[in-house]
Amino acid sequence: MIDFNFIQIPEVITDKEAKDLIYFHKTHKHLCSEDNNAQYDGRKIQLENIRTQWIREIVRRLEYMIISEVAQYGSKVFPEQSEIMCQPIGSEITPHTDVYDNVVPKSEWAAVLYLNGSGVDYKGGNLRFTPCEMIPMGVEYVPKAREIVVFQGMEFQHSVTKVYRGDRYTLPMWFTTDFKDIRPEFPNP
Repeated sequence: MIDFNFIQIPEVITDKEAKDLIYFHKTHKHLCSEDNNAQYDGRKIQLENIRTQWIREIVRRLEYMIISEVAQYGSKVFPEQSEIMCQPIGSEITPHTDVYDNVVPKSEWAAVLYLNGSGVDYKGGNLRFTPCEMIPMGVEYVPKAREIVVFQGMEFQHSVTKVYRGDRYTLPMWFTTDFKDIRPEFPNP
């Protein structure tokens, strides 16, 4: 049985960096990728499609921070995937674990950097963990702007409540225990 670990690290980026990342997403919709899941289709810009160096440097800084944090829990992880995502009014993400269809996943840890905050920039959009043996009452986290949360997304079912006012912007990241799944360093041509 795995312990439920939920790490919160406040103010990991500046207010200007958060606003600039949101602006980048708003002005680069052409980079949004298609997805088989309607919850994500056209809402995310994968890091592989971003050539802007200052964004890649922010993500690299965050990845090093998270790798260091999860090492304290005995996990050796590598960056697997990162993206900038927008959840518009009316959207939500249904309960899921971070696994892929027909693939044995090795993404043990997930992290979400909140670029804007619930109750300030949007309403709703809370991260919710489904009750289970390790968290019988479940857990609900109200996002704070510029705070990153880290958790075992493959082990614990989680969801995002409906966004009611404003758009919710995040920078989700996943980390693998298999070095062969490390995200490519250079962007797609």
